Amino acid sequence: MKKFDACYNDKFIKGGPILFVNYKTRLLFEFTMGGVFYFLITYTLFAEEPFQWKGLIFSLWLFFFIAEGIFAFNKIIACRHPWHTHTKGRILFLSVFSAVWFYIATSMAHVIKPWLEDEKPLTDMAYNVAIVIAMLFVTIYVVILFAYNYHQSLSVFMIENERLQQDKLKQDYRALQDQVNPHFLFNNLSTLIAIIRQDKEAAIRFAINFSDVYRYVLQSNKHSSIKLSEEINFMKAFGALHKERLREGLVSEFDVDKKYYDWQLPPLSMQLLIENAVKHNVATKNSPLTIKIYTKDDYLVVWNSINPKSTTYSTNTGLSNLRKRYELLTDKEIVIEHSDKEFRVELPLIKQIKEKTENID
Repeated sequence: MKKFDACYNDKFIKGGPILFVNYKTRLLFEFTMGGVFYFLITYTLFAEEPFQWKGLIFSLWLFFFIAEGIFAFNKIIACRHPWHTHTKGRILFLSVFSAVWFYIATSMAHVIKPWLEDEKPLTDMAYNVAIVIAMLFVTIYVVILFAYNYHQSLSVFMIENERLQQDKLKQDYRALQDQVNPHFLFNNLSTLIAIIRQDKEAAIRFAINFSDVYRYVLQSNKHSSIKLSEEINFMKAFGALHKERLREGLVSEFDVDKKYYDWQLPPLSMQLLIENAVKHNVATKNSPLTIKIYTKDDYLVVWNSINPKSTTYSTNTGLSNLRKRYELLTDKEIVIEHSDKEFRVELPLIKQIKEKTENID
C-alpha cells in the first residue's frame, strides 16, 4: 500500500482516488447538473422565454466556477489541515472561503447578466431566485463530496495507522523473543561445559540433545505463537538436558489434557519458567526439585517446589518479558502464585489468536 500523504491526497490507493472522484468525472457531473438546472429553471421561472445557448453556457460556467473553486481551495489547505487531525479547522476555513466565493460568483453573475438579457431584460425576482437555487444545488453537491472526502481520508488514515501498528507489534514481539535466545544459549553452554568436566559421554549426549532443542528455538522465532503439542514435545527434549545434569535431583510430571493440544501459547514460555525454577532452587538427590506441568480451565500450569539457593537473585525480567509477549496476543493475563513452598505460573492457552496479531509472523 502506498503511503498516505495529506498534501497530495488526490493520489490513488489501490486503484481508487482518496479525494472526491477524479477530475474528469467531477467535470462531467458539474456540467450535467448545470444543464439540468438550466432546463429546470427555464421551464419554471422563465417558461415564456425561448431556449438560449447563452443561458445554458452561463449555468454550466456558474456550477463549474463555484464547485471547482472550492475544491481547489480545499486542496491548498489539505497539507496543514488534514481531515483526520484538523476537522474543525478545515470546516471553518472551507465555510468562510465558500461564503466569500459565493459572493464573488454572485457579483460576477450580476456583471454577466446584461449579456444574458439581450433585448428583453430578466426580472430581478426570477433572476435572484434562480441564483439562490443554483447556489443550493452547488452547496448540496459540494457537501456530499466533502463528506465522501472525509470518509475516504479517515479510512485511509485508519488503514495506514493499523499497518504501522502491525509493524510495531512485529518489531516489539521480535525484540521480546530476542531477549530469550541469548539467555537460553548462555545457560546451556554453561551446563555443557560443566558436564564435560564430569562425564564426556554424557556431554556428547547433551550436545546432541542441545542441537535438537536449539533447532526448535530457531524455528519458533519465526512465529508469534505455537501449538501446545509442539511446545510439550520441545519441553520433554529440553527437560532431558537438565535431567542429564541433575539426575535424581530433578523430578518432572506432565499431565496435559489432549483437548488443548491445538491451542496456542507464545513459544519458549515453559522453557523460561523451567529455567527459572532450576536457576533459583536447589536440585539434589536429597532435596529434589519437582516440576509439574498440567492444564486447568484453559490454562497451562507450571508448578515447582521451593528450595531456594542462597547465592541467586531474581530481577523478574523473564516474567516481565513473558507478560509483554502475552499482551501482544491476548487480553488474558498470566497468573502468578508464590509461597514459601511452591511457585506456580498459570499461562493462558489461546484457542484463536486475535486478528490484530495474526500477521505478526
